[in-house]
Amino acid sequence: MTRAIIIAEMMAGGNSITIGKETFTPDAKRDGLLDLAYEAAVERHRLLPALDGGAKTDAYISPGWPTDEECARLAHKLTRGMVYSQAEASRIIESVDGYERPHVWSRQGIDRLLWDRTYGEKWDRFTYVEKSRTCVHLEGRRYLPGAHMGCMAVLGSTEEAKSYDASLSEPHSYVSPPMELSATLKLILDTGVYRTLFISESEVHFSSGAQRAVSYDLALYRGVQVVENGIHLTAADGKPTNNRILREGTELFVALRAHSNATITDETRSRAHAWKVATDLHARGNSLREIADHLNEEAIPTLSGTGRWSPSAVKKLLDSGPETDQ
Repeated sequence: MTRAIIIAEMMAGGNSITIGKETFTPDAKRDGLLDLAYEAAVERHRLLPALDGGAKTDAYISPGWPTDEECARLAHKLTRGMVYSQAEASRIIESVDGYERPHVWSRQGIDRLLWDRTYGEKWDRFTYVEKSRTCVHLEGRRYLPGAHMGCMAVLGSTEEAKSYDASLSEPHSYVSPPMELSATLKLILDTGVYRTLFISESEVHFSSGAQRAVSYDLALYRGVQVVENGIHLTAADGKPTNNRILREGTELFVALRAHSNATITDETRSRAHAWKVATDLHARGNSLREIADHLNEEAIPTLSGTGRWSPSAVKKLLDSGPETDQ
């Protein structure tokens, strides 16, 4: 089943994948298991298309572990995923950091990275799913910017949604007017503002059964309760096998989406950028020493990623070109 999910995700992006001697393409014939996984993957990509990659940043990115946030992600993996102690994790990260930051590389420093202490409470920065004094974060709901708001998303009749909300012992803070399906799902995934997804006349809001199932599973995965025609749904499909296919596909899609959203490529730190700057300066008549000083001032990593630029390193860069990156 996991194999089918991975193949489907690759094909949904228009790619082919070869396993052993067997090649899978979007046009190839699929069995029932792979067909459901593929239909679901296509719907996820259609409803939540990839970002255009246009995000820019002026943040300084070092050759080592650049920021406390990046260090915290690694510390979380080491301590939660691989069960190292915080002291052991600090020694491991210190060995790859390349900078002397004693306030970080200690058990206390790792503890400060792993936990967020806001409003007088201690939250796990990366796996926060628990109760606070003011709100409940449902199981599966990650710590997102608007997770405390508790709104209701509506597909269909706003009047029916408000009538349903009025019957609850704990009404929602806000009943949102209907939006396009893709916009609703984006808010569910990226902001956490919704506590409930309310659907009336479900047959008119989805173009296919796969689209309905994918939408419901995305909501349920985020801990958003789904109410369809007044009935609470606990699963996107009536068959356990289909539910597992949907959930594994959702988990993979959301992980890849989160990685894409949280990854910043700073082209000014690349070898190609260093080569362009060096060739431009060289064409203007600057000496190798002057070019090296400029690259050091701009804090562009050297070819080895350590140390400082020298005239000989600049000559090597000019001779070798921009493509052979380390």
